[in-house]
Amino acid sequence: MKKIYLLVTAAFLCSCTSSRYVTVPLGKGAERQKIAADFVETYLNKCSNKDYSPFEGFNISAKFNSKLHPDSLKRSCDRIAYSYGKVKVEKLVSVHSRKSPRDFIDVFNFKITTEKKPEVQYLHLGMYRDQNYLEVPFYFNKDENYLDYRKKKK
Repeated sequence: MKKIYLLVTAAFLCSCTSSRYVTVPLGKGAERQKIAADFVETYLNKCSNKDYSPFEGFNISAKFNSKLHPDSLKRSCDRIAYSYGKVKVEKLVSVHSRKSPRDFIDVFNFKITTEKKPEVQYLHLGMYRDQNYLEVPFYFNKDENYLDYRKKKK
């Protein structure tokens, strides 16, 4: 009986200490990665060209779309230009997904170079697994893994 109790306790502790996310292999989901990369490039090109017109050719969630109206997009682009200067996407570094069955979002993490901040920076973009709808986060920071960053912040 004691052995069973120890095994159950050990299994419980292992499940509690495991990560709350999984890393999606970069070779998997090339179409989704292309959609994410194309959106990021389009967004940054719109900012650099001061083009605040609606995005076309992308499935965008209602929550994220509310942040992409011309006024909101202009403010976001101005903030990016003020904080980072010219932004260039180097490559997709990783894709992470939460293990929770209630959350169906993958976070694509792009390594970027910026004009004003020489240290390594990342751009994070969320995408629903169902029908490839783009979603927040659309976030810049110095942590590669957005999900770890959010966990540390809480």
